[in-house]
Amino acid sequence: MSSTTAAPEQQQSPRVRADELAQIVQGELVGNPDVILSTLAPIESGAPGALTFIRAQGFAKQWAESKCEAALVTRGVEVPDHDPEKRALIYVDDADVAVVRILEMIDPGVAHPDTGTHPTAQVDPDAEVDPTARIGPGCVVMKGARIGASTVLMANAFIGGDAAIGSGCVIHPGVVIGDRCTLGNNCLVFANTVIGADGFGYLPGDEHRGAIKVPQIGSVVIGDDVEIGACSTIDRAKFGITKIGNRTKIDNQVHIGHNCIIGDDVLLCGRTTLGGSAMIGDRTMVGGAVVLNDQARVGKDVKIAGGSIVLDSIDDNQTVLGVPAMPSRVALANAAAQRNLAQFCRRVEKSLKKLDPGFKPPSA
Repeated sequence: MSSTTAAPEQQQSPRVRADELAQIVQGELVGNPDVILSTLAPIESGAPGALTFIRAQGFAKQWAESKCEAALVTRGVEVPDHDPEKRALIYVDDADVAVVRILEMIDPGVAHPDTGTHPTAQVDPDAEVDPTARIGPGCVVMKGARIGASTVLMANAFIGGDAAIGSGCVIHPGVVIGDRCTLGNNCLVFANTVIGADGFGYLPGDEHRGAIKVPQIGSVVIGDDVEIGACSTIDRAKFGITKIGNRTKIDNQVHIGHNCIIGDDVLLCGRTTLGGSAMIGDRTMVGGAVVLNDQARVGKDVKIAGGSIVLDSIDDNQTVLGVPAMPSRVALANAAAQRNLAQFCRRVEKSLKKLDPGFKPPSA
């Protein structure tokens, strides 16, 4: 397998014939079986030897102008202007899933430190580090911390006292995992994320004194197979726990406040902010730059569009958007009405002037 990168948009892959690739992804080949494929590329910027994918009918119209020589196509999508003598289409149940399988096969991975503890790392004698773990340069593991089998700490990671990390985790450079915080198995935490900083808890000041800091003595508990993007922050609880459920995926620059409870299989896109004690149910999808108010409650299987602000509660199986977030049908109707609001107001003003010649609009 090759890990060479030819261009920012093209990831090199092994050379493979179209008919061989069809067998690998269990697809149906329509076209030239002898096409040789060596790269993956977007449909609009491919080149000879490139494989692309067509997930839906809207992308199929680009195939005629594409320079790619083959495409993975979701079954049911009709691809016009296909020349089977020159190019190849491989029909699969789901083109996105097939691409994932290929990427997994050719992924060059990330360089990890060697098994054992790097000489520049500082590991407290009372910490428990599995002998199969990899502790990179500059890492600090404090007293009572536990590091599971095959877990990787990349350069300059900090693991606080009595923190626990399960097996098979990868902790990228500069990550901070605070005292008494817990990660499950097979978690992936990207660079400069902070887990277990103090929650933002203060009693407001008055004319006699400044704000009083409320001690944050709780912890963060993270389940198995969780992924947390770069530069995200998950605050420890005031007391009790801040909890992240199994298989939940958190994007870059997400902030999760103290005492939040997030269910299993939740997706949080970048720049999402959760106020203290907010709750999100299983399998909910949250778009980018969404804000949840303190103590907001979001049910299971909810979809929240990017940029929305959730002030109170959302029931299960809802799709919401807007500020404040509301059912999508209502929000879209309101947006349509707002686009015509200025024209409507002018018509009302003209009508009022006809009824009352002395009428003056508020803008006058």
